[in-house]
Amino acid sequence: MIVKNEAHTLRPCLESVHGLVSQIVIADTGSTDDSVSIAREFGATVIPFPWDDHFANARNAALAPMTTDWVLVLDGDEELDCETQRNISALLQASDIGGYVTPIRNYMPNRFNRGWDRIGVPNDYRHPRAKNAPSFIAHENCRLFRRHPGIYFTGRIHELVENQIRSLGLKLRPANFFIHHFGQLADHEARQKKRVFYRELLRKKTEEHPGDFAAWTQLGLHEFECFNQPEEALRCFDRALALQPEAPEAWLFRAMVYLQLGRFQEALDAAERDRRTGHTLALREDVRGDALHSMGRFKEARMAYRKAAKLMGPNPILESKLGYTEVKMGQKNSGLARLRRAARAVPDMYPIHDRLMKGCIIAERLEEAAETLENFSTIASSPKLFLRAASLRAQLQQWSQTEVLLSRALQLFPQSPELQQAYAEIASRKPSADPISPGGKSAQSIGVSSND
Repeated sequence: MIVKNEAHTLRPCLESVHGLVSQIVIADTGSTDDSVSIAREFGATVIPFPWDDHFANARNAALAPMTTDWVLVLDGDEELDCETQRNISALLQASDIGGYVTPIRNYMPNRFNRGWDRIGVPNDYRHPRAKNAPSFIAHENCRLFRRHPGIYFTGRIHELVENQIRSLGLKLRPANFFIHHFGQLADHEARQKKRVFYRELLRKKTEEHPGDFAAWTQLGLHEFECFNQPEEALRCFDRALALQPEAPEAWLFRAMVYLQLGRFQEALDAAERDRRTGHTLALREDVRGDALHSMGRFKEARMAYRKAAKLMGPNPILESKLGYTEVKMGQKNSGLARLRRAARAVPDMYPIHDRLMKGCIIAERLEEAAETLENFSTIASSPKLFLRAASLRAQLQQWSQTEVLLSRALQLFPQSPELQQAYAEIASRKPSADPISPGGKSAQSIGVSSND
């Protein structure tokens, strides 16, 4: 292990390997809490190692004193699954295996997530520490490997031993155990600090190894996901694809960036360069569906969404996209039924309720569209949300309801000039006049569009 200030999680981590391992070596990179004393309670050898912005160097410092036949790698915010001790002994007998690729469950604070090219899956609540995590994202890397002088870590960040194992002609096989990772459940400030820290290391990695296509791909996705820098992300993906023109993950991530930029044909073309099957296919089809929908190719979008939904399993976001697409295709009843199910399943996600509202407008069900926005306003309010709901009530010429709605909005947002103006207009209008919407525009033009 490498550790720095992990006293709050280190004890359960080490308890999870108690009775399984015969040696514990920890490279401590500058802890100022009780990490070192906790480690020594478990009989660990603790090596002080000055941090030099290089994860592989620290890992290898901990690896050097190992004397066992096999090496298991954990982080301080991880634990072995409780079934590991029963399963792992069978893995240690094979003579031609260099290491085992181990599934890692990254528990997430939100229900719908994506990590790298994986979609989050619902938590099965196998571990009590993850009881407040609605989902997890699985990834794999080699965490159990044979101790050998030719097997060591490489990489300033996202360090691995896999390349060394392959270079020795040894095999990598799937592990029959997995690891629980709780790092994403840290508070927002801690996660943001880590994002900034990782960005610095990824930039250094590309400077040192400009021919490493994986490093460029990792940096590009980090710039896009963590810092919303789409143009910088595209630059990184350009570098990655110049090195490996057919790298499927770089094409998929490029498609995601194009989608955000509104470059839908380019997004579709890029997504179709990812020809992988398996766990990544669901994300690719979701991206394709978004691009096709935005281009008005609704029948093809529906097919893509249905394929993604089949691979993902129950997913209200996809159900919502599929329902909205069906409404636009003229299948109003089935589409609205999907949209309603999605909204009931996720009452606190605005894009899902926004699609339901727009679907109702297309189906000429303005009363339900207004109710959808008003119901959501009890969960997450904003002046724009109230104005859109008031616009729909105005189109229905329901002036008293419009006035009550805007009055409630002003109680929440008394400084909003748009709400003040809208309330004044609605309060003073005459029933015989043309429908006037909040903001002074005709009700048909305010805030909502059936083509959006």
